[in-house]
Amino acid sequence: MTYEQLLNKAVRLAKKEAKEIEAAKVLLVELSGLSSSEFYLSYKMEVSEDFIAKYETLLKRYLYDHEPIQHLLGYSYFYGYRLKVNEDVLIPRAETEQLVEWVLSLYDTYFNNQEVDVLDLGTGSGCIAIALALEEQKMKVDAIDVTKEALEVAKSNANTLRASISFKVSSWFDNVTKKYDIIVANPPYIPDIEVVDSIVKKEPSQALYGGADGLDPYRQILSQAEKHLKPKALIAFEHGFQHKDKMFELAKKYFPNAFIFQEKDLANKDRFTFVYIGEKDEGQNTSNIAN
Repeated sequence: MTYEQLLNKAVRLAKKEAKEIEAAKVLLVELSGLSSSEFYLSYKMEVSEDFIAKYETLLKRYLYDHEPIQHLLGYSYFYGYRLKVNEDVLIPRAETEQLVEWVLSLYDTYFNNQEVDVLDLGTGSGCIAIALALEEQKMKVDAIDVTKEALEVAKSNANTLRASISFKVSSWFDNVTKKYDIIVANPPYIPDIEVVDSIVKKEPSQALYGGADGLDPYRQILSQAEKHLKPKALIAFEHGFQHKDKMFELAKKYFPNAFIFQEKDLANKDRFTFVYIGEKDEGQNTSNIAN
């Protein structure tokens, strides 16, 4: 059997089980050990019986046991970096890469290439903290999570990628004492009663559900954030697209004098809220922050 035949068989099964075809493809490419271009150049190559057995075993776990392919592989990719993931952490999403892009862009615009202290709340796999620390060396990043298990994964990823990050167990700000220039967070935001896909259920519930309306973590963060911020600071949130208006209201409630703006993700869904606190620097126009 060739890679092509194996993939065609997997696609048929994925369609039958209403699973993502792309996931079956990614699993095959990753197991092959080839780059995407190398894989398609090798499309007609015969593969060994052992390889077929391994792939089909893992594919069945994805199709019928609803295990995420990232758990089957033991890793995921985020912002170009390969990260260890398991059942203790949320699998990084593409939308969160956009959150990182925004934070990096806003840093360039409003912090004048200065060293800044950054706090990643609920770091999980460490994806946000690691990407920021590696992409901008003048960001001094701290990262917290409520579970030791998640922090072990994040620490392992940081060590592997040689990202300098300080980790601490904390339920939001409970064990946080410093003040920060930037606070970034992608908290749990699924309402408790919302039905999620069987594969999503394999991820840790504490990283998924955010109370009755999905906004409890945001209320906790915003109600406590002021005492952990420097006079000029930025809070950057990812949230559910349905939360746009309520997120603006919450941010305005706790930071009535802040400049607040919101952005869509690549799927044109309202996904990000940014809260800019403090006097604008001379010659800068805060109203242009989103431009």
